[in-house]
Amino acid sequence: MRKPIAFSCLAVLALGACGKSATEEKTAASGGSQALEKAAEMAFQMQPGKYRTSVAVQKVEIPGMPAKVAEQMKAMMSKSSSSESCVTADRAAKGIEVMKEQMAKGQCTFDRFEAFGGTVDASFTCKSGDQMTVKATSKGTYTPTGSVIQATGDMTGPGGKTIHIEHIITTERIGDCA
Repeated sequence: MRKPIAFSCLAVLALGACGKSATEEKTAASGGSQALEKAAEMAFQMQPGKYRTSVAVQKVEIPGMPAKVAEQMKAMMSKSSSSESCVTADRAAKGIEVMKEQMAKGQCTFDRFEAFGGTVDASFTCKSGDQMTVKATSKGTYTPTGSVIQATGDMTGPGGKTIHIEHIITTERIGDCA
């Protein structure tokens, strides 16, 4: 199994998120969706600039796999990683729409998404073309210049093999784009 889909989905959440929470869906049915949609958009307004996203794996469990193979997989997946990206003024102005586009590319849907007062609590599912599914939950904090997200995910591949992974994703503004 590959880890890029899981990290990609969770990194996107660290930079922002999309969709409506169950609370938003209920409110939409009662006519209050515009205010909640606007609140969600405001919740993830990032400042333009250069950002670093770091992923630190806390725990990896691979049930049913031979011990030697499991240890090799854990060693590979447990390596911390980071990447840098530029959030342009145009991209920042689009707000949550950019995140919706990124999540759609990863074939991701939110089961729950709640963001208020600098905290986020979400549950989502992503599917890939190689028959891999990631079900994840994320909780954390955010500001216009970054976020810290504790994410837990179960990746299931062909044949029903599952990998459980827990990690912390930290995104921080580190300056202006070059």
